[in-house]
Amino acid sequence: MNVVLIGLRGTGKSTCGKLLAGRLGWLFLDTDELVQERAARSIREIFDEGGEALFRQLESEVVRQAARHENAVIATGGGAILDPENVADLRRQGFVIHLTANPRELWKRIEADVKSSAQRPKLTNRTLSGEEELEKLLLARSAAYGRARDVELSVAGRTPDQVMDAMLLLLRARGVLK
Repeated sequence: MNVVLIGLRGTGKSTCGKLLAGRLGWLFLDTDELVQERAARSIREIFDEGGEALFRQLESEVVRQAARHENAVIATGGGAILDPENVADLRRQGFVIHLTANPRELWKRIEADVKSSAQRPKLTNRTLSGEEELEKLLLARSAAYGRARDVELSVAGRTPDQVMDAMLLLLRARGVLK
């Protein structure tokens, strides 16, 4: 069994996933990091050179590979759930937790994460603010997130440790962990 974390950028999938994997003694896999390793480039460079299509192709390859593990916590990229094959691969032996927060909080987190901003494609276009673009992404992806998840967990106002504790409670309540 795996635990899979999905959600928009800024929800803390990687940060909280590492904490959860450490607590469980499980492997931690970050699909965005795996894509960068495979391509030997940052996600931003992949988008600049080959567009979103190239990124999504690489992402699907690493999602398929990551989903084959057992006892892993897998943090996915925010758009990984847009491909139904990715969702099927992740759900095959994974329990999917959808991390959420409102666009205002997400934008604050994204702006504060300098490392992430340097490696990922720009979130804002020239006509929308970051918060507006996150709201647009949330609306566009809402149905896909709903189909992919087993449970939804709000990270709003919670520290990474509090989110990890909440995930553990959910996993135990759902019988995923004993």
